[in-house]
Amino acid sequence: MWAFRAVGLFYLGGVFWQRVLSEAAWAGLGVLTLGALLATLLERRKQSLDSTLFGLIADNALLGAILWSLPGAAWAYWLLLVPLFHALLRSGTAGALLGGVVGAGAVYAASFFTTGEPIPADLLSQIWSAGVLGLGVALGWAWRRRVQSEQDALLQQAEQAVSESEAAERRIRESYRELAHHYHRLEAHLTTLQDAAELLHALQQARDPNALYQTILERLRARFGASGAALYLTDETGALRRVACAIGSLAPLTHSASLTPVRPFQKKPPPQQVADQLRAETLRCEQLVEAHGASSERADAMVQPLLCEGRIVGAVALTTHAEGGFSPETRARLRELTPYLAGLLSLSEQLRLMGVRLAETQLLYDMENLLFSTDSAQSLAQHALNLIKTLLPYDHAQLLLKRGEQLDIAAQVGAPPDLRTALTALTEDGSELVSQRGQIVDASHERAALFAPLKSLAVAPLRGGVRTQGVVALGRTELPPFNELDLELLQTLAFQLTSVLERAQLLSDLERLATTDGLTGLYNYRHFQERYREEVNLCRRYQHPLAVMLIDLDGFKQVNDEYGHLEGDYLLVQLAETLQHALRNTEFIARYGGDEFVVLMPSTNLQGGVAAARRLARAVRNATFLDTTGNPRLKISVSIGVAAYPNSTDDPAQLLEKADEALECAKRSGRNQVVAHENIA
Repeated sequence: MWAFRAVGLFYLGGVFWQRVLSEAAWAGLGVLTLGALLATLLERRKQSLDSTLFGLIADNALLGAILWSLPGAAWAYWLLLVPLFHALLRSGTAGALLGGVVGAGAVYAASFFTTGEPIPADLLSQIWSAGVLGLGVALGWAWRRRVQSEQDALLQQAEQAVSESEAAERRIRESYRELAHHYHRLEAHLTTLQDAAELLHALQQARDPNALYQTILERLRARFGASGAALYLTDETGALRRVACAIGSLAPLTHSASLTPVRPFQKKPPPQQVADQLRAETLRCEQLVEAHGASSERADAMVQPLLCEGRIVGAVALTTHAEGGFSPETRARLRELTPYLAGLLSLSEQLRLMGVRLAETQLLYDMENLLFSTDSAQSLAQHALNLIKTLLPYDHAQLLLKRGEQLDIAAQVGAPPDLRTALTALTEDGSELVSQRGQIVDASHERAALFAPLKSLAVAPLRGGVRTQGVVALGRTELPPFNELDLELLQTLAFQLTSVLERAQLLSDLERLATTDGLTGLYNYRHFQERYREEVNLCRRYQHPLAVMLIDLDGFKQVNDEYGHLEGDYLLVQLAETLQHALRNTEFIARYGGDEFVVLMPSTNLQGGVAAARRLARAVRNATFLDTTGNPRLKISVSIGVAAYPNSTDDPAQLLEKADEALECAKRSGRNQVVAHENIA
């Protein structure tokens, strides 16, 4: 609005300047300017009807001056609408009415200053004065209607909010009552859960089922203030047979039968009938205990059958001789606790089975690790029998491995009879024992005398793929006989043991192939070098003597040329056997390459090495070697070079070189002789 006023004042100033008006006119312009400034300041400082009225007077005075300066200009009258709408926006209905009145007055004032007549004579001024006044009244009425509609809408919303608040209050009261009901139920459930938590804690502390039953009854007796407690268990027919545990005044019921078992197809008694019978029994026991006391007449009992999947698995009974007996709340607590008791008994059985399965898994894992914790197949088999005993107790055991068509005892525990003949007798033809399935032999077997003194025998084959590698047999003398579950477990362990034995044999074969010569079966050159370095290090550390013998077959090229390489290879095999027989087990024999062999003799000086070499050369000369057809044909000799530490050299690493020099000397000297290298420094 301040822009409108500034433009209007600027326009009047231009008009006054052009018309060269008197000082009174300029004074009036100053008054208009001051009024516009005051109106702008008042409108910025507060929103009130007074400031709106002052602004209307100032604005319409300015517009009246503009209409005076533009006599007869119809478009100028439209400017009267600007202050009118501005007043409407600031003060609503009152602003619109004041705007219409002041606007009409501005038209009259402009006509008066123009014509000098108090009432405008021209039709345009009359129409605009009436129009501005009527527009102000119309806008005020419309604005009031809009405000009234908004107020009605707000009032309706308020009434709706009150209604919703009352409805919410009713719902809150209903929710409170429901919450109170649920709170009481939750409190009852919480008490039940506390009881169940104590029972679960008892399960964690129990070491066996009997200890668990004892702990459960002690907790129930303390929790419900009972004088006696008993736990009944059922058989598969659903009829209660015995009291598994009883304490307090019901202790005389321990291990007593309560009901006669029903036949398999007989209708099972309903839970209520069972509860009534047990209640009568427990009351009789309670009254007998308190027969000499005043409280025997008011003895009370509550019995709750334990159901699992619709079948009675047991029942719990509590008795008291307190005045008033058990309250309805206490009976309800026991009923709420019933599913937890039934689940606890079921969980106890599952935990027992889980422990068995865990032990089986651990045994399979330990058996798998035997491959890395034993150094031979025999010790592996022995350890395997010891592991099996931890899960399948036995008195005697044998593990038999197949060697060709025969069974050899690889390991045994105890002093069982030789089971090879006895096990073979279990088959029809006596030759295919290890292909049979696992079986159990007890005292009723027709051949039980063959296994005496064993009263029960479990046998499982060691089967790998389609091949059977042996048999594992477990025997008991005094323990309960083996059953089908024991046999099934033994077959699983036998399958795992077969896999371990196969891998152990494979590793042994790989190790042997890596260290031995494929033709002669002696150690190969690579393994000789490793052993040679070890012996050299030992000599340097402990100053032990060490002898080395290099052997060369005389005329081996002529043998290959005359008889062929096949006969030459067979000759090398026989020579290797001769070397093994002529030398001691402590001496390391290896094929050095071609027709050369090397022997390491730890803790042997040069004299001892020469004696062994001469003995070996004599054994070769006296031997007659066969051809591939088995006929004696060849006579050969060997040349041998011997070196020893410290006789031949001060550095044991040079022994091989010194022995090679001695061998060359023997070959140059006519072969078929032994030459020793002596240190002449």
